[in-house]
Amino acid sequence: MSIEVHIRELVLTGIEAPDHAALGAAVTARLAGLLAERGLPPASPAPGPQPARPGTDLPGALAEAIWAQLGRPACREAGR
Repeated sequence: MSIEVHIRELVLTGIEAPDHAALGAAVTARLAGLLAERGLPPASPAPGPQPARPGTDLPGALAEAIWAQLGRPACREAGR
């Protein structure tokens, strides 16, 4: 199975990312790891923002949030 995720823009408010390219690469790596480990999330995630697990760093928290949204019906339909 091949999964492609394209994120056009990621807006972080109140957080300084000193190196945008490094943050993007770290989030990409973590998201790839989540997809390899867990596959796609359930088709109906809980609505609204999901809290990050305690001790999760910024790239990990962003990857978790993006992964959870991949289960939304609109995301699944776009991949057909």
